[in-house]
Amino acid sequence: MESKQAELLALLTQQYREYCAIPLDEIQQKRDKKSFINGLMAASRVVGISYEQLNEIVGANAESRAVNLDDKIEIPTYVRHNIVIGP
Repeated sequence: MESKQAELLALLTQQYREYCAIPLDEIQQKRDKKSFINGLMAASRVVGISYEQLNEIVGANAESRAVNLDDKIEIPTYVRHNIVIGP
């Protein structure tokens, strides 16, 4: 049973990393991936994976995303989205 739990946690980690890599403007793709991850998390609870183990996966990546988000905010939106202003 523990090998199945480890496999599920590895899949969840991979899927969460892929979710974090999806650009913010890909709203539908992010929504679909988030729904899939929610299903994996529900399945994880069924096979005995604790909330703490799930939070380790999501929490570790959320902290690094927050730093990247702060860095992104410093860059003007028109530069981040490659918008040309003027002629």
